[in-house]
Amino acid sequence: MKPEIHEALLQKIITAAVCLLLSGFIFVLPVLVNLTGNQLFSNTSVMAADDDGARAPPAARSTQTLGRRVYTRINEVMELRDMELYAEALEVLGEIREDYDRDRLNDREKFVMWQFYANLYQIQEQYPQAIQAYVEMLNLDNLTQEQVEQTLYYLGSLYYVEENFREAIDYFIQYNDFAIEPNEDVYYRIGTGYYQLEEFQESIPFILRNMEILRAKNEEISKNTYDLLRALYFNVEDYEAAYQVLRESVVLFDEQGDWVLLPAVLGQVERFTEQAQSYYVVDTLGHLDSDSQLVNLAAQLYNNDYPYGCARIMERGMSDGIIEQDEDNLKFLSTCYQIAREDAKAVEPLERAAEMSEDGDSYARLGRIYSTLGDFEKSVEAFDLALEKGDLDREDQVQLSRTRSFLELNRYDEGLAAAREARSDERSEDTADTWIAHLTREKLRYETLQRQRRELADYL
Repeated sequence: MKPEIHEALLQKIITAAVCLLLSGFIFVLPVLVNLTGNQLFSNTSVMAADDDGARAPPAARSTQTLGRRVYTRINEVMELRDMELYAEALEVLGEIREDYDRDRLNDREKFVMWQFYANLYQIQEQYPQAIQAYVEMLNLDNLTQEQVEQTLYYLGSLYYVEENFREAIDYFIQYNDFAIEPNEDVYYRIGTGYYQLEEFQESIPFILRNMEILRAKNEEISKNTYDLLRALYFNVEDYEAAYQVLRESVVLFDEQGDWVLLPAVLGQVERFTEQAQSYYVVDTLGHLDSDSQLVNLAAQLYNNDYPYGCARIMERGMSDGIIEQDEDNLKFLSTCYQIAREDAKAVEPLERAAEMSEDGDSYARLGRIYSTLGDFEKSVEAFDLALEKGDLDREDQVQLSRTRSFLELNRYDEGLAAAREARSDERSEDTADTWIAHLTREKLRYETLQRQRRELADYL
């Protein structure tokens, strides 16, 4: 008596072959099978059932066995496949197809035949033909639970590779409805399929379910999954949820990109104090290494009433060659020092900014700083440069500032001239009149005092 075929072993071999193919070409999806091509179909002890040369009607044989004729040709197909003789393998498989067309195959033989068609087409990256082979498998009678799950899974995967995400999602959802155990990978692929279709709201529940299953299995969730979920929440403008995902990602993976993104997300959810704090922490960790990042940190410190810290960040960034020393950044550095009441330190960056500027406003501001420092000669020089460059927001205000500096220098006639210039702008008319009256009195008092000093000197 001849031994029967070891069907379970053959099925494992076939399934492993298909899994290997899918794991190789579906590069955007998680790899599920870790086999090599040399392991496929090797060292098998599969034997054929007794056929005696004449085939019995299919119904008379078990639907779970392969006849010797089919078994022999399947072995030939495997050998030719391993030698990469795909056309020859398909030709041998065609002999089995002839029996299929004559309705001479049982359920198992039909299933195996279509599996090998799918296998060979996938190897040659003929995915539409492979898909059709799986569809034929799905239409067979008397499929087992495992066979239906397997076929639905591969159909979804192949449609995904073809970037037909709608069909892929449909088959994966059918798989979920039919499968006994939840498959976290399938949930992930449905979620990414919806993401590719830009149906972000539909994607979120499937990615969450993928994470839920992994947590239940005490398995790690990939960084890519966290990034995808965060992107989905951003796309649906659920910034609070995106922030929570990002927080978890920071704790789990401690990657620079997440740390740098954290302050931006905090700003999006209007947690400005935490945003400033996070910027400081991120900088302390050494993760801020670009112009925009350091300037944002400085701005956060400035907005949270820490102007000196703002200035120090700006100065450090410029010293390290990270922050560009352009007009805007130099003016911002000067402003930080001014607000921190470090006027002397505010001068040098503002002088450089004023030289770069196309208008006189920076020189006007510089003149006011010099006035605050009591250096009225330099303040007058700065105001004069401001007027020379022109294009001022308020020329009348610059003239009034000049008036004060001239007063401090006892240059009353120049002060009066500046006040009269300011008076030409009706917005400063009253203030200018006050200055004119004050300067006139001070000039008279000063001249009287000077005359008395000269007379006293002559007398002595």
